[in-house]
Formats: sequence, C-alpha cells, structure tokens
Amino acid sequence: MPSEVEQKPKSKHRKSTCAGCRRRKSKCDGKTPKCTTCIAYKDDCHYDKPPSLAYVRSLEEEIQELKAQLRQAKTQVWLSRAGSHDDKKLPSASPASETAGSQSSGQALAHRNRHVKWETDISVDESGSVAFHNSTSPIHEPPSSQRHHPPIAAQLSYNGNIHEDQRVKRDLIYNATHQRQMEPYAIANGALKTNIPKEISHELLKYHWCWQHPLFLFVYRPAFTRCMAMADLNTPSGPDPPYFSESLLKVVHAHSARFLNHDVYQEQYHSVLSRHSPAGSSMSAGEFMQKMTDEARFGLGMDMLKNSSIPTIQALLQQSAREVVFGRSSQAWTFSGVAFRMALDMGIHLPSDKLQTFVKSLTAEDIEIRKRLFWSCYTWDKILSLYLGRMPGFTPNTDEVPLTFMDDYSDSDLWAPYYGETPTPELANAPNYPPCPGYVVSCFRQLCKICVILNDLMHNIYSSEAAARREVEEEDHSAEAKAASEAPFVRISRDLRDWLISLPPHLRINPDQMPSLAPPVHIMSLNLLYHTTVILLHRPVVLGARDMSAPGPARSWQMCIQATGAIHDLIMLQANTFGLNHVSYLNTYSVYIAATIAVLRFEREYQPGEDPAVAAQKNGLSFLLDVLQKTSSTMPALERSNAIIRKRMKAALDRQKAQQGQVRRTYSNGSTPPNAKFSIPTPTSHQMDLAQPTAFQALSNPALVHGAYSQPDTPGSIVAPLQWQSGMRSSLYSEPAHGSEDFLPAFPGQQFPVGSEHSFGSNEVDPHARTALLGYNLDPHPRLSSGDIDWNFMDSFEGQSVHM
Repeated sequence: MPSEVEQKPKSKHRKSTCAGCRRRKSKCDGKTPKCTTCIAYKDDCHYDKPPSLAYVRSLEEEIQELKAQLRQAKTQVWLSRAGSHDDKKLPSASPASETAGSQSSGQALAHRNRHVKWETDISVDESGSVAFHNSTSPIHEPPSSQRHHPPIAAQLSYNGNIHEDQRVKRDLIYNATHQRQMEPYAIANGALKTNIPKEISHELLKYHWCWQHPLFLFVYRPAFTRCMAMADLNTPSGPDPPYFSESLLKVVHAHSARFLNHDVYQEQYHSVLSRHSPAGSSMSAGEFMQKMTDEARFGLGMDMLKNSSIPTIQALLQQSAREVVFGRSSQAWTFSGVAFRMALDMGIHLPSDKLQTFVKSLTAEDIEIRKRLFWSCYTWDKILSLYLGRMPGFTPNTDEVPLTFMDDYSDSDLWAPYYGETPTPELANAPNYPPCPGYVVSCFRQLCKICVILNDLMHNIYSSEAAARREVEEEDHSAEAKAASEAPFVRISRDLRDWLISLPPHLRINPDQMPSLAPPVHIMSLNLLYHTTVILLHRPVVLGARDMSAPGPARSWQMCIQATGAIHDLIMLQANTFGLNHVSYLNTYSVYIAATIAVLRFEREYQPGEDPAVAAQKNGLSFLLDVLQKTSSTMPALERSNAIIRKRMKAALDRQKAQQGQVRRTYSNGSTPPNAKFSIPTPTSHQMDLAQPTAFQALSNPALVHGAYSQPDTPGSIVAPLQWQSGMRSSLYSEPAHGSEDFLPAFPGQQFPVGSEHSFGSNEVDPHARTALLGYNLDPHPRLSSGDIDWNFMDSFEGQSVHM
C-alpha cells in the first residue's frame, strides 16, 4: 500500500527570480533565457549571479575582525576614562598626533553610536513594514535574528557597492521612462476613480508637474502614476495601491485648480461636465474648485484616521502648501505637523540605504521614495517656518539620510512652461520658450542643502533662545564671549559662501549677466531663496548696529542692498518670461523680504520735494509692491504682506508731509514752497485690518492702499526702472535718518497670542519677557552687535568670479 501512494519528491532547489520580477514584485517562473513575465512585459530579463562561497566566508571574517576592533576600542575608552583620575600618566606621543588620534577615534565612536542608536529604534512588524518605536515603547519590536542576516545583495547595498548602485540607477531610470509612456492610461483611470472628467484631470496634472511638483518633489512621479493605473475601480472602498490614494489625487487637483482659465472653463469644460454628470452643467469654475477642495479635505480627514501611509503624508504636505497660499496658516501648520508625525511613525527619518539590511521587502524604488519623502518633509518644514515665523518642527539628523538620489531622469527631461490647453490672451503672447533640461533632481538637492543652512539660521539667530544667549554674552565683555556671540553669523556666512561656490553652473543665475529668458521656475526659486537667506542673515546686523559707519553694519547693509537688487532683477526676468500668474508663494516671500529693505532705503533717501512715485520707482520699491499686489489675486495670503509694506511707506510719506507743512508755514511771506506730490488715497477699513500689526510691529501708522504704479502682467511687458542699475545696484551705503529705525517683520504671516496692543520690537523690552512671549515663534527683529566683525573670510570669497 505505501508503495502505491508514493509521493513526488520535493525539489531541493528553489527557482531563481529575475531582477525585473523582483522589481515589479511579481511571480517569476525562473525560465531561461527569459521568464514568461518578462516576455509579456517585453523587458530585458537577467538573473543576478549569487556570490561565491569564498566571498561569503571573506565577509564573515571581515565582520568578526570589525567586532574585535570595536571591543578593543571600547576597552581603550574605558581605560582612558579610568586613567584620567590617576596622577601618573603613561608616556604619550607628540601632542599633535595625540590630538589627531583622539579626534579620529572620537568621530568613529560617535558615528558608531549613532548607527547603534538608529538600529535600536527600528521596529518591524510581522508583515515586514518599517515603523518607529523607541526601545522604551511597550510595542517596540526589534528586527528578528533572521532579519539581521539579510541576503548578500542587501549587504552589498549597505556597503555602497558601486556596481549595485549603477544597476539600481539604470533600473529606476528605465522604469521612469516606461511609466511616462503609460501616463495617459493612468490619468484616465485616476479620473474615473475621483469622478472628474479626464480632460480636466489631464490639464490639472500638467499644471502640477510643470509649476508645483519640481520644487519640493512631494510625490515620486513614476510610482504615483503606476499605482494610479492600478487603482481598482470596481471596489471603491477597497485598499489603494501603495503609492497612490484617491485623496492624494484630489489634493493635487484642488491645488492646481487655481491655474485654470475660468473663461475657458465656462466655454469648453461645461459641455464636458454635463456629459460626465448632469449636475456639472450648472457648476461655475469657482464652484467646481470648491467642490474639489471639499472632497480633498474630507478624504484627508478619513485617511488620517487610518494607519500612516506614504500617500497620506504626501497629500498632507500638498494640502499644507495649498492652505498657506490662501492665508489659512493654522490649517497649513496642522496639516504639515500631522505629516511630519506620520513620517516619523513610519521611520522615514531612518537611514533608507541601510534599512534593506533589516527589511528584505524594501526594493530600490521603496528606498528612493522614502529618501525623497524625508527631504520633502525637511525642506517644506523650513519654508513653512519662514512663511509663518515659527520654529522648525521636523529636525531629524540629516547626516543619516544622504542626498544621493538614484533616479535623475527628470534632470534630462525637457521642461517648458504650460499655460493650459487654451491660455489667456496675455499668456498666449508669452515669449517663445524652447524646451530645456529641467534639472529637477539637481535643483532639489541644492534646495535641501540651503534648507540645512536655513535651519541653522532660524535656530541660532532667529530663535528666542538665541536672543537670550546673545543678551548674556553681551553682558560679558570678554573676547571669548564676543567670539561666541559672532560664531553663528560667521559660520552661516561661510556655509552660504560654500553653497554658492559649489552650485553647478546650470543652476546659477548671475544677477549681473541676466539671460534673455528665465530658466525653469524651480531654478529661479532656488536662486531667489539664496538671496533671501543673505538678507535674513544680514538684517540683524544692521538692526542691531550702534554705529552704522562701523565695518560690520556697513558691510551687511551693502549685502542687503545687493541681494535686494538681485531679487528685483530675478523677479522681473521671471515676469517678462512667464508672467505673474504662476509665481510661487516662495518667490513672493522673497519679494516681501526685498521690499523690507527697499522701503527702509526709501525712508532714508527720500528728499523733501521729490516725487514719491519717482523715488519709489528709482529704488525698485514700486515694482516689488506691484508684484505683491497682482499675485495676491490668486494667493490671498499675500494681501497681508502687501498691506504691511504699504503701511510703512505711507508712514514715511506722512512724516515727510508733516515736515513739508512746517516748511510751508515758513513761506507765509508769499514765496513759493518746493513742489511735492503725495497722491496716497485714504486707506479702507479692509486694508486697515490686513495691515493690523503683530506684537512686534509699530502701531501708529495707518495702512497704505495700492499706489499709482501699475503695469500689465503680460510676459515681456515689464520694464525695469531707468535708474535701477545706477541707483539701486551700485549704491553701497546711505546715511541713515536720525533716530533708531526698526526693520519690518521678517515673517509677514506671523501671529502672536498676546494681542496687538503690545510691541516688543524695541531694545527697551526685557529680554526674558521677550523670550517668554515669543515661545515657539521666531524673533522677527533679532539684533546682532557685530560692529568690528572680521570680514577677511568674505574678502577671500569675493575675489572669486562668483556673485555673492
């Protein structure tokens, strides 16, 4: 009987899986020379050769040797600590070699400690998903012993094998190229999923990829479009693919809807909506935009009740960016905060390249997405903190997540401005723009680097704790205290210098040699952010100056003037090339910061009897105000920035008018007084409310309404002021007016809970009270006393052929 029921012996060898099926996470039959799946996909099929047994043994021996060295290092550290209490010390080598040895060993131990720490913070559930629970958590589940012995391929990736990196790079770029060709099908499927006509969805996504996506890279385009094509339409309540969600697509639609041409919408899309849904035929463009916004918010609210996921994080970041544009700062701050917490919950901040050692299910694409998402969170946190004047909230260690992105397909992908299928008449007459390489990944990498500098700037110059430290150091008149007080400023200045020197030529725009057409808008934003950072760094030196003729304040004022001129020229170049309808909120923040310098210069240089409009146009202030005025129609948050600047300008004109009144009284004998024009209309109550000061603004001046300077926002129509180059860019320093003058706040969206009746912008305010009231907010008026700072490091920099 047993002989009749003989079972077929099991195969001793497991079938191999080709690289293509492993990347697609699909079943592989292991056939050669090509598996059935790769034949169906028409892909190249190759099998990774397993390492030899001798190589595996050599790796094991190397691991044992490293463990022995680690034990020896720990013993030496323990002995050195124990021996430090003894009077007698062993003979040592020269001081130089001893110092170098201690520094190198200390750095190695610090690196090892960080490595051990993040290993202990990893938590992996039964399904192999990465989470983040510290070892003190009762639900912390460290990687099992099996996960500590990953495949050899993972160990090679962990050690940074160059051949493996080249293969991963090649596969990711090939996948990006393939997915770009599949996008039309994905868009049609996503439109059905979100119940939006595919014509509208296609146009909105084009807006997104052109104007919004390249700056922060919230989503990884190849995975997003692939998973959008995989979305199941038959089960609406079913789970979404790993890198797509209905809420994410709706948020992208809603954020891009502000670019729609409303006139064209009424004419062309009405019929599309009526075919798609009978209720859509009666829907105006504004109602359609509001419908998409409401659906996106509802979907986000439901997704936030579920487990953390990458599409939810991406949707929250995108929604945060939309909310801040429309002036809803509380919602923007809350959405981003939830996104950051979800990112930490998923362990996005852990070293992505090393996670494959512990989590076998992570593919090269998963690692790329996690790495990009970390830096998207990091950069958006810093930019949002600038907008709202609050301390950064996403500050993990950036050293553990390298800025090495394997997929650089978008660097060579051609970029051209997209104005819609039927652009407005103004945009239809835009200059002919030849498609050019986008350099999206290269630009994003440099954005990440300058955001690290911004993080240092906010923590060590604009934070309330930094202000309190400076107060203590200024009371101590020793040389050590002075050096400690100036150290952050010098360090950040050098970091900015090094950043600019290392900036690739294809990303740098020299303000003294402007091109005829602007590069892609994300490259414009990168250069504008650099000049904005320069102003933010040097404003405190000018504001805290006791003697403006001292080298430090005079040099910082010169730097502010030069950066303001660069921002003016860059924005004018962008307006002449693309118009003002697609200016990003980041760029308009740069305009506001430049306007704070220009209005101060207007106050200092305005002469009695001079036409205010001519004076404002001469130093570029009129153009900057015009940009804020026109862009506020699509970005309502800018109304406050515009009102703050105009209020300060109105105050300066009122002072001059009062002085003119005194002069006129001296001409009562019949002589003719100097002619002065002050055509400033009476401010409305709405503008008074917009210009309502924060706790750190002066309170005595009414708001200033829109001035007489106005130019059409058609690309190519804006003309630079005739006296700009000679009046603005070449001016190095102007004598300040009598009395202490405060800059306008650095953060126009900043709000304080202490009420508008308080003002803490002057030197007379107690520093401890100021620190307590600032709380989590950044200081909008920090002061640095650096009158005789050593500028030799800047002299060596300016000797190079790079504009500062």
